[in-house]
Amino acid sequence: MAFSEILGTMLSVQSETLSTPHTMARNHKFYFDSNGSPKARGPASEKVFMTFLEVDVQGSDHICRDLMDDLTAIEDESDDTREFVGNAHSVTITRDGVSIINNLADNSTDAPAPNTDHSVVDAPKPYQVALKHFREILEDWEAFILDDQLDDPLSDEEYS
Repeated sequence: MAFSEILGTMLSVQSETLSTPHTMARNHKFYFDSNGSPKARGPASEKVFMTFLEVDVQGSDHICRDLMDDLTAIEDESDDTREFVGNAHSVTITRDGVSIINNLADNSTDAPAPNTDHSVVDAPKPYQVALKHFREILEDWEAFILDDQLDDPLSDEEYS
């Protein structure tokens, strides 16, 4: 193999390693944008859930762990309800599942229609998800952000 071919292969592998998103179960993709912020993509029906991960959980394994502890408390019946209020969403966890409400909803798909007749407007409908699915995606998100923390080449330079 010529030197240029070897170099081209090495650059291709390095580039692929840096930019390849983590593919998770059920067509979820997690990646970091050019600013280093974690991003989540999934089915359109889970847009609220993906936005919740990006805006409220962000890169915090502590929030992931707290939410998983809340799930465990509900699953083992040591509590009936747990709540989490983040930057943009409120989460309610019960035995029936998890409800995520976008507290900053405007005229997006999860917001009510504009109120033109001055009647009372209903709050945005919550996104509903089963406990098991919420835990699976949250575990995938936690693994993704922890993997980045372990592989971050800058972290070694920070302590030099």
